[in-house]
Amino acid sequence: MKSKVELEEITKKILLSKTIKDEKLAVDELSVFYSELISTFHLKNYVERETNVKGGIALSPEHAKDCLEDYIRTARFIKGTFKGIQSAISIFKTKVNILYAGTGPLATLIIPLLPFFRSSEISIIFVDIHEESIKSVKKIIQHLGFDAYVNEFCVEDATKFKIKEGTQLHVVVTETMDKALTKEPQVAITQNLTTQLLDKGILIPEKIEISSRKSFFAKEKSFGTINNKKEKYINLEKKEFLFSITKNTFYFKNSYSFESNTICITKNIEDTPDVCIYTKVNVFDNIYINEGESLITNPYCVQSLYSFSERKYKLIYTSNFMGEWKLKKAL
Repeated sequence: MKSKVELEEITKKILLSKTIKDEKLAVDELSVFYSELISTFHLKNYVERETNVKGGIALSPEHAKDCLEDYIRTARFIKGTFKGIQSAISIFKTKVNILYAGTGPLATLIIPLLPFFRSSEISIIFVDIHEESIKSVKKIIQHLGFDAYVNEFCVEDATKFKIKEGTQLHVVVTETMDKALTKEPQVAITQNLTTQLLDKGILIPEKIEISSRKSFFAKEKSFGTINNKKEKYINLEKKEFLFSITKNTFYFKNSYSFESNTICITKNIEDTPDVCIYTKVNVFDNIYINEGESLITNPYCVQSLYSFSERKYKLIYTSNFMGEWKLKKAL
């Protein structure tokens, strides 16, 4: 039977890892731990049903479970969340209320950290739109003896979820994103929950930074593809910062959209025929997931310039229905 002592040892390896190789080895151990643990519950395979919500698609429990295998993402989010909770405890000097939105069936970013905190220090609200995921998280918590850490289990849409009146929210943890903030509802969830966060409260991830340049998309470094086995791609085009998502992004805003400055096509496009978006995630403090290190920071191609007849364009991003990018003709 899997125990909290074994989990603590695995998580310690993640927290102390210094290289990508060490991170992968430790996350592989965590994956085996979870796999063996959930097999003891005699659960059937998690369903693959997605759910449409404001701003994107909530991954099915099965696909959410698979996110654990994105080892740099998993390791860095566990490290950053650990540091973020420590910081919140130091700032507020009281029992810290944590809202974990989009838990999936494993609650990977919080449960491995519970052995490192006392139940008198933290209280957690677990939120996921899929009942199957919450049932799974509840079983894992109960099996490992972490019941005292739980404030509430909620089967709710995190883009609309409201904390109970009188509850102070110190930390929000949500990793519900795809590359370039497309498809999934990271922006909508962040928008909803950060407006409920205390002024000195902590958002995990602390910052998501979006930039762009013209590139040759097929040559870009990308996690999980054969591109990483080839020589490094050199592109002399300078990346242009577009915007960032932080806990302060949504004050006084009911929706989020972005329009870039005018970008000119000043030379032939053979070497850089694609307009690409790049993502860098500052999980917390000095913990980063850099471009191309994870599925959530892989480059994203908006459009080939071969199919765009103008010499000037603007980049448009909107998250109202689903996070998406497009090119717009610039005058």
